[in-house]
Amino acid sequence: MSESKSYDGLAKTLHWLIAVIVILMLIAGRTLEDLPLDERVQIIMVHSGLGTLVFVLMLARLAWRMTHTPPTQDTMPPWQEKSSLLVHWAFYGLLLLQPVFGLLQAAYIDYQVLAFGVLDYSGLAVDNKDMHKLFHRLHGLNATVLSLLVLIHAAAALIHHFYQKDNVLRRMWPRAKLL
Repeated sequence: MSESKSYDGLAKTLHWLIAVIVILMLIAGRTLEDLPLDERVQIIMVHSGLGTLVFVLMLARLAWRMTHTPPTQDTMPPWQEKSSLLVHWAFYGLLLLQPVFGLLQAAYIDYQVLAFGVLDYSGLAVDNKDMHKLFHRLHGLNATVLSLLVLIHAAAALIHHFYQKDNVLRRMWPRAKLL
């Protein structure tokens, strides 16, 4: 097991980059349905590109996790360690599934979706409203679960920092010495 008390720079960079993108996408995704189609299509192109980026970053994060032992945390009781591990692996699964559901949703849509205006996902399958609706629902459900998990994760980090006064938040914070 690693003796380090903090994550390395790559892990921190991937964590915070993914976190910022995902939180912004979760917030923006809630408002897409209310927009007129022409505006929605433009935002979906950016949304799809960011989703693709999240997928690639999550693969890098998973590769890092498979080759590195997370820093130790000696003050957590076993139930918190198990809960933390479960939440982290749930994040990996859900954050890898979310772009897949989005891509499949775009593949069955009746208009062209170009991620960042370049990658055409709409040509991957035929126009099928039932399949589009299925993946749209899965994408939305997954986003709801991700939103709840983000809130739980943030609350737990803040409880550790301000109530339990341990190093859980500091070991992932970009400038750990400041806290």
